[in-house]
Amino acid sequence: MKENILICVSNPNHAEILAQRGKKLKEAFQGDGYILSVESRKHDELDFNELQTKYLFESLAEKYGLKMLSKYAEGKKIARVIADMVQEHKITQIILGQAVQTKLERMVKHSLINDLFQLLEGVDIHVVEVSRKVHDPSDDWDKGLPAQIVKKGSDNYHLIIGEDHENGIKGIFFKELSSDFSNGFFVIQKDNNHEVLRIHHGVVDSNVLKDK
Repeated sequence: MKENILICVSNPNHAEILAQRGKKLKEAFQGDGYILSVESRKHDELDFNELQTKYLFESLAEKYGLKMLSKYAEGKKIARVIADMVQEHKITQIILGQAVQTKLERMVKHSLINDLFQLLEGVDIHVVEVSRKVHDPSDDWDKGLPAQIVKKGSDNYHLIIGEDHENGIKGIFFKELSSDFSNGFFVIQKDNNHEVLRIHHGVVDSNVLKDK
């Protein structure tokens, strides 16, 4: 029987463990697998570290053959957003991580799992025990390197490291440590602001520069 799997991620420290578990279930049940990240702010309001985390989740989805879902909560409770995704994508199994809690924490803290049980029927919830370690986004990325992006062809901008091109746009490239490819993000400083572009296999993932 085909079953669709939803892996809910929030802390990158244990996101890969959850993705691995989801991949195994996806293959066992011959269904579709999704990674879901619920964001409290719109994409253009995310800060530098939040963008790093978002890109890490996307790379894990690609690595394990899963589909990435990033949803802005729009003020909704996380459980409601998850429930909406379950309905939209016909999910039958959910995987989420939870750190070991003390008795006091179990009594005081509101439980996402309890909320999901109230909102969902006929959906299995797999809870994976995870550590309490606070995530440091810098652990996932190499130190920034001076680089350029150069337009090749009609639209695509390619990452260039170690060369100086007259028409190149200069910035800093942060490579994702878990990838063997030129995946990461390219940061362009504009006055006191930063523009962050996703780099996928050495090519800019966005068309924001196509008119430059």
